Amino acid sequence: MEDLFFEYRRTLQETRKMYKAFEETEEKKLTVQQAADKKIISSIITDLEFVIEWLEKGRLPGAKRGYDRRDSYQRMLLKDPKIIDAFSSEVKNEPDGTVSQTDLERIDDALSVLTRREKEIFILNKVQLYSYDEIAELLNVKKSTVQTNMRRAEIKLSKRMNESLFCLA
Repeated sequence: MEDLFFEYRRTLQETRKMYKAFEETEEKKLTVQQAADKKIISSIITDLEFVIEWLEKGRLPGAKRGYDRRDSYQRMLLKDPKIIDAFSSEVKNEPDGTVSQTDLERIDDALSVLTRREKEIFILNKVQLYSYDEIAELLNVKKSTVQTNMRRAEIKLSKRMNESLFCLA
C-alpha cells in the first residue's frame, strides 16, 4: 500500500512541475494546444489530490460526518472479531478465526440497547481504536459529547450483559 501512495505522490509532484511550466507563461502567449494541455494537466492534478486524500483517510474526501461509513459499520459490526474483545473475555473465536453464530447473537443483543449515536461512538472507540478527539472531529461534535455517549453506552452494555439471560448464556 505504501508503494501505491508513493507512486501517486510522485506522479502528483511530476504533474505539478509540468503545470508550473504552463503557469509561468502568460495566457495570451499559449497556443490553443498548450491551453488545452494546461487544462488537462490541471484536471489530472485535481484527480490525483482527490485519490490521495481518499486513500489517506479511507473515506470520501470532503465528507464531514461518518454517514458515508455508517452502513459499513452496521454490516461489518458482527463480522469483525475485534469487537468480541471489546465486549467480553469469555467469548472465544472459532478455530478458523471466525466468530460463532451464538456469540454474534449475544453481541447483537447487547448492542440493541444502544442508540445509533452511542453504537457508532462505541464502535469507533473500542473496535476501530479512535481516540475521543478523533471521534469528535469525525462526527463534528464536542469531545465531551463523545465522552458522555461512551459512558452511557458502557453503562447500558454492562447492565444489559448482567440482566439479559441471553447475554449470560
